[in-house]
Amino acid sequence: MDFDLHIKPIVKDSFILISKLNDFNLMERLICDITMGIKEKNNSYKTNVMGKMTGFKYFNRNKNFLKLIELMKPYLKKVINTEIELRDSWGNILDKNDYVKIHNHHPAAVSGILYLTEGVSTHFPLYNKHIEAEVGKLVLFDPLLNHSVAKNKVSKKRYSLSFNFQTKGSYDNLN
Repeated sequence: MDFDLHIKPIVKDSFILISKLNDFNLMERLICDITMGIKEKNNSYKTNVMGKMTGFKYFNRNKNFLKLIELMKPYLKKVINTEIELRDSWGNILDKNDYVKIHNHHPAAVSGILYLTEGVSTHFPLYNKHIEAEVGKLVLFDPLLNHSVAKNKVSKKRYSLSFNFQTKGSYDNLN
């Protein structure tokens, strides 16, 4: 079989946006929601997250998370100019010796992390950047960016929420 193969790299700008949210009551409620979600149905130690994790879509209809999305909208508009919709959203708890393997979130349109407690930083190798986990820190990033979290060396739990948005009307929802 004959074929013609053409390969050329596509150059695109990537991004990391870092901000801070101050609704501490909302963050406390989200911590409780993560704890409940892990008890109900979870993906703990089954994915790139070598720690406790809710289901991938656990927060998609959660009223506290939907309030968070409203707070995030001005930041989302800074990194993407097309209509987007929530694809998946999950909670994570890293106990002592837990970590997150290097991975990315392709094919999402925008990905993000909200840190609900302090803890181990997230590393983005392309930027050679370690983003410290601080209460309320919001990170929106290009889904193609590889990132990881080193082993948690302390006994204090590290709570975070992760989420992906897709372009509205994405083919993922078709039969």
